[in-house]
Amino acid sequence: MSVLPFLKSYWKTLAALLIPIVLLPLVLEPLFGDKIYAARCGYVMIIMGSYWVLELVAIPITGLLPAILFPLLGVQKAEDVCINYFKDSVMLFVGGLLVAMAVEETNLHRRIALRVLLIVGARPYWIMAGFMIVSAGLSMFISNTATTAMILPIAVAVTVELNRHAVTLQQSRSTIEMTPIQHQSSNSVYIEGSEEESKTRPLDQSFPDSSAANIADVIEKAEAQFEDAEINFKSLSPRQQEISKALVLSVAYAASIGGMATLTGTLTNVIFYGQFREQYNNAAAREELTYASFSFFALPTMIICLIVAWCWLTFQFFLFPYLRSRVSEHDPEIDRNMKQMFRRKFSELGPVRFAEMSALALFLTLVVLWFFRAPGFMAGWDTGFRQHFITDATPAVLIGFLLFLWPRQIPVRGTDGKWPKYQAILTWKVIARKFPWDVVLLLGGSLALADGVEKSGLTDVLKGVLLTLSSIPPLGICAILALIVTFCTEFASNSAIATIFIPLVIQLAEGTCVNPLYYMLPVTISCSFAFMFPVATPPNAIVFSSGFLRVIDMVKAGVVLNFVCMGIMIGSLHTFGYWVFHLDQYPEWAPQENCTALQFHN
Repeated sequence: MSVLPFLKSYWKTLAALLIPIVLLPLVLEPLFGDKIYAARCGYVMIIMGSYWVLELVAIPITGLLPAILFPLLGVQKAEDVCINYFKDSVMLFVGGLLVAMAVEETNLHRRIALRVLLIVGARPYWIMAGFMIVSAGLSMFISNTATTAMILPIAVAVTVELNRHAVTLQQSRSTIEMTPIQHQSSNSVYIEGSEEESKTRPLDQSFPDSSAANIADVIEKAEAQFEDAEINFKSLSPRQQEISKALVLSVAYAASIGGMATLTGTLTNVIFYGQFREQYNNAAAREELTYASFSFFALPTMIICLIVAWCWLTFQFFLFPYLRSRVSEHDPEIDRNMKQMFRRKFSELGPVRFAEMSALALFLTLVVLWFFRAPGFMAGWDTGFRQHFITDATPAVLIGFLLFLWPRQIPVRGTDGKWPKYQAILTWKVIARKFPWDVVLLLGGSLALADGVEKSGLTDVLKGVLLTLSSIPPLGICAILALIVTFCTEFASNSAIATIFIPLVIQLAEGTCVNPLYYMLPVTISCSFAFMFPVATPPNAIVFSSGFLRVIDMVKAGVVLNFVCMGIMIGSLHTFGYWVFHLDQYPEWAPQENCTALQFHN
């Protein structure tokens, strides 16, 4: 019996040691002959996949295994492996992260969120729409984890204010004696406490730093802070609880959906871009997949998914309860109180500061540079430079560099005749404290693994195995892949799933003469459809830690969205995808050996 507690405590350590030992026959040369290095690469791939899925070691640290095992096993030289950890796709993501940190440092996200809430109105379902618009919009360029952590405090503040006004109005109409509610301070959120007292919590302290170096830290800090300032959620009426659930869920879902719209919106998109560049490193392929071309396909898909998600949450948490009880949550007085609260919060931000305007201007400049580098419908600005020397990483790093140079305050003398003290929008102290290096390691590890799969000859082995699926129509394979990936990401890291599946579907596509993007895009986009469980994605875990949700709430809302978004994605693939990428043709930039151009119509 004494062994069980030991196994319970150390099973991850034991599994991490046993998996490489059990798989050791894969590295023995007599068993595989001239395919030995492909087998050894498969050995590393299986170990990394197991570690990622079971989370035996920190997910980013698992990304370092190629740098250790590939040289030891003779798969690749150390210098060839390590160069993958800072390729241009990694630098593209680094530039995007720097801009995201500037947005957060200047509090620009809060001003944008409150402005949108003032526009959409004060009814709960329109407030939810406002939060979804802001979350999805920010998540297009900022990681969905950071977006959720930045927007959720505002959503919690609005939820508490909404419920407080509803309770106050209910009590006044019932002529029940009540304690006067004191006017909230400018940056405070009302928190229901014990019966004896209520307390306030500063809005900017109601959630942890969104750029913590480890995603687990964000969730851990979130749980700790919500425990310290627990909202008396159970004391709310069933209708108020439904509204609260809808508002916090909408933030997580919109952040996940918004990230799929651009190449830098989520790590899985960057992994897709990096592996595509790794596999097809030629001029035609570089022109085929750019920031603009990907967005022309993914942005309309994202907008449709976002609208459908809002409709579904509105039906589940607003319309269906109303049809069941015939009790509406709408009250003109609550609407007026909420509008006043939005105006007060927005006015407390004061006039737009120079740092906010600068961050916004640099952010918009980067977006324009990305879209018009090689837009496809016209000559891009990169044609003015040496051909094929510039990628989307170039403007990303340029704007990131300027953030360390551009001043936070306008360089104008004050009334006292003194110049303001110079401080850049971003400083190295901020980077040292907030930059998520774990993401860089994970992305680099995925690219190193993909490079090893190609260089070791494992691609040829996989291609031969996957040819057995050639009898299945491409549309059928596409639907199966989307289904498998969508539900795998509910239990495993979506970055790990993308890293494992994308090299496989590349070989499947080449072996069956199908445009590789026809399989790569569904795998990549489906990684963002993780709506069912708190463990599925960091945004889900963060909103779950608010205490407003049960697992069953997320499952009921998420399972429908999973299937609906899969259907939308497949429909978009056969419309927007065909128009942008010509998916009905086998491309010239892909290997042509033993494969003729094949057109298929589904």
